[in-house]
Amino acid sequence: MTGFTSQPGGPVDRAEYIGTTTSFLRSTTKVDYAKAMINQKVLFPHRGTAILHGDRLVLTDWGGEGSDVSIYPSQIASISNEFTQHYDRLIGGGVRKFGAPIILHQTDGGEIYLLLNYRWFWERTDNVRWFAMLTEWHKVARNTSRGYH
Repeated sequence: MTGFTSQPGGPVDRAEYIGTTTSFLRSTTKVDYAKAMINQKVLFPHRGTAILHGDRLVLTDWGGEGSDVSIYPSQIASISNEFTQHYDRLIGGGVRKFGAPIILHQTDGGEIYLLLNYRWFWERTDNVRWFAMLTEWHKVARNTSRGYH
């Protein structure tokens, strides 16, 4: 993303998301896991639109009933795109390029898992593209004072 800045302003990009947290994944049962073999959305109770701005990532409707969450670069310690013990290859379609979640490792120790533009039938996402974009966004923000609240 050449020319990316951490300036506030209009959206840089947007995508539909399904999301979850590590704490939610830890609380799932074997029955939930079995259901997720048919449809991963069982493990991802949050749904909405991810909107990336220069200074923040907004997850619309994260808490339901129209409650949006804004995540600032200063709230993210790191970002990864990988399978974990809580969401593995078996559930995620087996191929990192297509199904591994983006994980926002927060500075408070929490983790948010996202599947962006998830396509159920094909077990595909746009996570590879979004991972590159979010990594650049985070890097730019860390190298400037903007985007840190």
